[in-house]
Amino acid sequence: MLDKLIYILPGVALLLFAFYIYFKGNSVSSFVLFVLFFLPFMDLKVTNEAWGGIKVFDVVSVYALIFLLKEFTVINHDNPNGFYFFLFVCFASIVLLGGLASDFPSRAYLNFFKVLPIFIFARFYLTECYKDPTFFGRSIKALKVAYLFSLSFVLIQAIVGLKFTWYPQLSPNTVDPIFKINRYPGVFYDSQASGQYLALGSFLFLYVESNASRREYLLNYLVFVLAIVGISLAGSRAAFGGFALGVVIVFFMAAKRYRVHGVVAAIAGYLIFTFISVQTGVFDRTKNISEDLIFRQSIWKEAFEISKKHPWLGIGSGNYQNYVIRHAQGQYLEVADGQLVYFDQPENGYLKIMSETGFIGFGIFVLFLLIPLFKGLIYYFKGIYDRKVAFFIASLISWAVAFNTVYSIYDYRILIMAVSMLILIICYPVYEDDVEYIPEAEA
Repeated sequence: MLDKLIYILPGVALLLFAFYIYFKGNSVSSFVLFVLFFLPFMDLKVTNEAWGGIKVFDVVSVYALIFLLKEFTVINHDNPNGFYFFLFVCFASIVLLGGLASDFPSRAYLNFFKVLPIFIFARFYLTECYKDPTFFGRSIKALKVAYLFSLSFVLIQAIVGLKFTWYPQLSPNTVDPIFKINRYPGVFYDSQASGQYLALGSFLFLYVESNASRREYLLNYLVFVLAIVGISLAGSRAAFGGFALGVVIVFFMAAKRYRVHGVVAAIAGYLIFTFISVQTGVFDRTKNISEDLIFRQSIWKEAFEISKKHPWLGIGSGNYQNYVIRHAQGQYLEVADGQLVYFDQPENGYLKIMSETGFIGFGIFVLFLLIPLFKGLIYYFKGIYDRKVAFFIASLISWAVAFNTVYSIYDYRILIMAVSMLILIICYPVYEDDVEYIPEAEA
């Protein structure tokens, strides 16, 4: 059965990494491309929680740091983004200091080591893009391959049922007993995470090289259409809302032909979704939106109160559930037969980061998002970046909207995809062609 694969796949993934490095060479590009190609496997656990819950991404990142340490420490003066390294050092310092002030320091320190792998990956990805101009396009292709695997998994799952999964147990939100609908999580444990991932990566398929054939354009737009169906199958309203906002951003920022293609693809996706009459939960659950909002707002208010009690360093990274159990015992759900489950997040990614790392850590996190976004927008309006940068901006914003309802970057796959969008904006090729995009006729 597929659910037994959860114990086998991590070992298979690490074995594939060894083969990949052997045949492709022990290099920065090999490490980064492996992570992107095999993104659906990066969050699989190599050890159980008692042993730290180490995941595939942790292992390959530590390997890269040890055996590519020289490349990691080299200062590239052509890379003008040392400010991001400074931000990371500041954020890491807050996490460490927060552990000292926390009621649960061991958990905070464990989470500090969980921060390191994504920094290792981001630094290697960023420097490789500046070192090799062709790496930008190659990394996008790798992300598309990983996304196709994940999307195919969802579509197959919708046909054969929720037993088609590699998790022994799925999140309770995959089945809604009230509306009698299934929400399909695909390669994820949780359907909300699946919706965010699918919305986040869908805009990659609007980015097609200018010299691509007509067939390549059509295939990419077809995947974009199917992505709309996949997001709907996941049943995440927040992800669908973020995706819709991303489409609006593309419509206003992209060149005329991309606007037309995007609108046509969106309409086609909606028609296909309607035709197959899938009960998704995106629209069927709108009857209880007001009740959900009231419930969430009560949790948000309590989380903000926690932040105000610990404004500078927070309660310690990864400590929300432990803190709630000890100090805010009203934050729980009764799942069945009096069994209580305390919240490990306040149903809002931003508030979780604010409460766990304080206002300073939260401010640093926001800067990580806003600086690349503003840079992309400013360079776009100045004509330094061409109009296709809109796809990566729209992708990141679509995730930022959905992040407001659930803390999703606990899953490496979403974290890596979001960080990849940031890097693609930061390293976007400087605009050179003054024929295809600049004329007002294309505006």
